[in-house]
Amino acid sequence: MQTDWVLIARLARELDERLRGARVEDAGLLPDGRLALLVRQRAARTLLAVDLFSSPPMLTLEDGELGVGAEPPFVRTLARSLRAMTLAQVSARRGDRLLRLSFASRSRFGVGERLELFIELVPRFGNAVLVKDETVIAAYREFSPAENASRAVQAGSAYELPPLPPNPRTLPEQPEGSALEFFAQLRTRHAAERGSERIAARRRALDKRLTERERRLRAELTSLGERRRGAEQRDELRREGERIFAALHELDPAERDAAKERAAKLFARYKKLAKTVPHLDAREREVRTALEAVETLRWESERAADEDLEGVEAAVAALSVKQRGAVEPQKPRRKRALLEYRTAAGSRIVVGRSPVENADLTFRVARPNDLWFHAQRIPGAHVILARDDRSEAPDEDVRFAASLAALHSRGKTSASVPVDYTLRKHVRKQRAAPPGLVWYTHAKTVIVEPRAVEPTGA
Repeated sequence: MQTDWVLIARLARELDERLRGARVEDAGLLPDGRLALLVRQRAARTLLAVDLFSSPPMLTLEDGELGVGAEPPFVRTLARSLRAMTLAQVSARRGDRLLRLSFASRSRFGVGERLELFIELVPRFGNAVLVKDETVIAAYREFSPAENASRAVQAGSAYELPPLPPNPRTLPEQPEGSALEFFAQLRTRHAAERGSERIAARRRALDKRLTERERRLRAELTSLGERRRGAEQRDELRREGERIFAALHELDPAERDAAKERAAKLFARYKKLAKTVPHLDAREREVRTALEAVETLRWESERAADEDLEGVEAAVAALSVKQRGAVEPQKPRRKRALLEYRTAAGSRIVVGRSPVENADLTFRVARPNDLWFHAQRIPGAHVILARDDRSEAPDEDVRFAASLAALHSRGKTSASVPVDYTLRKHVRKQRAAPPGLVWYTHAKTVIVEPRAVEPTGA
């Protein structure tokens, strides 16, 4: 069984063979936050990248460029100190997960300088320390004796090697061949796993926002219902006021003014409640429409591919916009091939894969007399059927487009789904709504079975 320090020793030998004599051009952070040295050997430029905070910490050789964002003081010191120096040797400490990169330079007067970069590939405690004449110049992670009783790492103090691990770790995987290739594969796998975790976290955040939005809307709907019930009792206020006026002649003259005042207040309340009914009706319609939008976006977040998630996030953000007026859909940040089908009869059918793409297809791609399809009364994709010669689409193409609309809807597992279709010119954006939410008129309905077909493209 192979131990981790043996792998690090192999890594040191490979780096020494590959990079000895390479000249440091710069040091910095990669866009994902990893530390890297940009080195040139002959005409080739390579990034020596170190991920100090993965488990385990790892070192890889990669193509690419350094990032341009703000850098911590250690990285700036590293770049200033190592720039134009030559990598003289890479070695490993026996029995340890420690790499030692020795750099050398010589001035025009023949005076040499030597710096060493110690890379401590210790799980959960990875570090990089720049040392000159056994004194720490800078460290990625500095800690004092108060923070670590066994060992301190501070600028200006003597560099003390980390203690050897008492029990060498046995690798769960037994890498064969190149240690650099092993770390490159491990890095790729870890990056994919972290990417999946980030996507999952974004989906959870979307669900949380939609759940909270739905909770607030349903609470408002309950409040509107209570206010409506109060408004519906307004006729009793009017009748009570009329009874008071009808009985005024039976009261003593001294009591009549108070009775009139009470009746006037009842009539005022009656009129006020009567005026609120249209507002309550309008607001209730808005809230129910917003709940439909929440349901649609929840479905969009469930069906969205990873690359479409950003569009769903933008639509969910637009859902919370308070101002009146249309919420303009965001254009996709990158162009990609449409999900497109061609029929034998010459029809072109395109399916939207996200809220933003739905809006883009309907209001930018489709022509006024193209056919527009959507599953009836359930969340679904926008589907466009276009004819290059602008002739009427044959029935089999209409049913095919409808089956695609059924497939790309919440009813995709049903045996049959009613699908509405109309001319694109009869579709309009909902006001103050996220991208892809529309109203439509002049619709016909066809009942179809969801149909899975491979896209044919242009």
